[in-house]
Amino acid sequence: MAPFIDIEFVLTACVAFAAAGGSGWLIWFEKQPKPVGQPSLIPTTPVLFLCLLVIILALAHLVSLVTGTPHVGRFGMI
Repeated sequence: MAPFIDIEFVLTACVAFAAAGGSGWLIWFEKQPKPVGQPSLIPTTPVLFLCLLVIILALAHLVSLVTGTPHVGRFGMI
């Protein structure tokens, strides 16, 4: 068993997979035909943006967990 498989890694991976599933469902939901004059009650575009942001942040966190070094941005801030 790899040393980086711990509860934090599993939890972050589950969050990333849940956000990927949510974004897949939102894309499917957007493509469904809607009756004329009846708007969708779920604002799919902002929620899809949030899901994609969660995926990017979770993947960056997973890389930090696997490598053991925190991600440092362009300006030297963590």
